[in-house]
Amino acid sequence: MVLFFGWISVWQAPARANDIEFNSVREAMIPLPGISPVGPAYSKSFPPHDKAKAYYNRGTASYEKGDFDSAVKYLSMSLLLEPRSSDAYFNRGLSYRRQNKIDRSVSDFSNAIKLEPNQPGYYFERCNALILKNDLLGATADCSEAIKLSPLEPESYFLRGLARMLKGDLEEAFQDAVKALQLAPDYMDAKRLLAEVLTLKNLSSR
Repeated sequence: MVLFFGWISVWQAPARANDIEFNSVREAMIPLPGISPVGPAYSKSFPPHDKAKAYYNRGTASYEKGDFDSAVKYLSMSLLLEPRSSDAYFNRGLSYRRQNKIDRSVSDFSNAIKLEPNQPGYYFERCNALILKNDLLGATADCSEAIKLSPLEPESYFLRGLARMLKGDLEEAFQDAVKALQLAPDYMDAKRLLAEVLTLKNLSSR
């Protein structure tokens, strides 16, 4: 029984070139902000003025405009020319998820992880997608990996707590909500998670 969780986090801003950090912002329909790891430098993968970089930048710009069809098209063209760009897979995965193509989204996040296994944001976003697939074991494992790589990000504890709550592991979900609030006392989404977990625990004890 889930009382009021109908939202999942997304990265609002995709990965960018030239050492620009991910910048998460709130989205009207989905209130949880993302964590902020730094994407790999695009210049390490592409020479200046390379067509792959141009397609990548077009895809990124299309994503930011909300044109996810064009984002997928241009990022796919970039990946044909440079199939080892983890950021391109990651951004296309975000675009697929915004199109509600969850299996393709998970596949792209998985490819990004294979190329850059130490990026916590990649695991975090695959966790989001796996929750949408109702793969709660996989989602919990991914958020645990994100926490291992970046242990001070409250959003990862929150999202793992959400997956655990949906899986029925209320004590573990409670611990994750508390940890998220220890790291960010004003984190409203974690407060909502904690309140719901406590309600469910009370109901289950009757």
